[in-house]
Amino acid sequence: MKTFGILVLVVVGAAFAAPAATSHATVSLLQPQGRAITAASVTYILRVPNEKAAQSTYSVTMTVPEAVQESITVKQMADWTITLQRRDTGQKTAAGEAIMATQKVTWRAKSGNLIRPGFYGEFQFRLRNPATAQRVCFSIDQWYNARRRGGKPQLVSWSGASTSATPASCVEVVTG
Repeated sequence: MKTFGILVLVVVGAAFAAPAATSHATVSLLQPQGRAITAASVTYILRVPNEKAAQSTYSVTMTVPEAVQESITVKQMADWTITLQRRDTGQKTAAGEAIMATQKVTWRAKSGNLIRPGFYGEFQFRLRNPATAQRVCFSIDQWYNARRRGGKPQLVSWSGASTSATPASCVEVVTG
């Protein structure tokens, strides 16, 4: 596992620059580039490389850390179906609308848009970083199609410790 500058651990790390040389699903800061500053509204990018020689990625699910569930919005994509798993927080906006918390985001490839071997996919989202400095970790489930007809899809869950073979991606949110 490699890390980016200060902030990225391998599955949804956000921080400085380009993704690590060794694959895995990673999150990094897209705009503004630099450090993930407390309370800043920022755009992140989830990069999901296909690490299989003979299988394609057809679905990606990101678990959203509780600290940012109320502020995340996801970029629409014509070639992927996006599903948000949300819950009502019981709070209301000034306009009286329910405040929803997004717990998971699932991207599912539409026909002909799988992430094939040797390629990667990118998925953008915006959120407001937590108001206090902390590590924010995202778990990513990456689904590969079956190796052969009638076989079962394969799940790789990028949710482990930083020293594991399948680490979650973490962002270090720092005080500006």
